[in-house]
Amino acid sequence: MRRNLDPLLDAVKRLVAVQAEARALGLFVGDHELLTCLRCGLMEDVTFAGLLITCRPTALGEDTGLRFEELSAGKFHCPSCGAMVIEPPEEPARKTLRARKRKPRK
Repeated sequence: MRRNLDPLLDAVKRLVAVQAEARALGLFVGDHELLTCLRCGLMEDVTFAGLLITCRPTALGEDTGLRFEELSAGKFHCPSCGAMVIEPPEEPARKTLRARKRKPRK
């Protein structure tokens, strides 16, 4: 049985490596919901090219160059004001799509 899983495990390892490379290049890989600091308003956004940026509500689309730092699962440090930012819950539509993908087809 283990032998049958080897190709899948290899594919997962490659996917993780590709995601790490994409993240290092500044691309958004969908590993968390977009963040907004409630204290200072700094917010994440994704450009049409797929780049993860941070901007201010008064200057949408203009990258500040700052990046939220993940402290632990779902908790981030705001690089602008130092506040702790909690990842928002997953969007209902996204959650529904994931649940549909997991259900076995009859």
